[in-house]
Amino acid sequence: MNQPYHPFRNQRPRREPRNRQEDLSYFQRAFTCLKENPERVERVRENLHYYQQQPHLPKSAQAAIKRFEYLLSVTEDPAEMELWVMEDSYEGRKFRQLPLLLKGCCE
Repeated sequence: MNQPYHPFRNQRPRREPRNRQEDLSYFQRAFTCLKENPERVERVRENLHYYQQQPHLPKSAQAAIKRFEYLLSVTEDPAEMELWVMEDSYEGRKFRQLPLLLKGCCE
């Protein structure tokens, strides 16, 4: 380790970057269904209440639940909700950490 150059230091293969559109297709479908049937926002509230009752959720899921709770207290307009969730920022990524909150919107 006395040498300034370490030739075997980074031999780990690099991962292929994930396609962002594939990740967001579920959210896009769910918000399209919510826009067509705004009364299904109540289903999102039911999912939110159900997952709040679960005792062993990871911290990231608990944070997503709390953010969705705040979002639903501010607005119930599916178009505005889509803007917040689909935003390519820190907040948007945190909203997207628990996609199960939108389960049942496209039935």
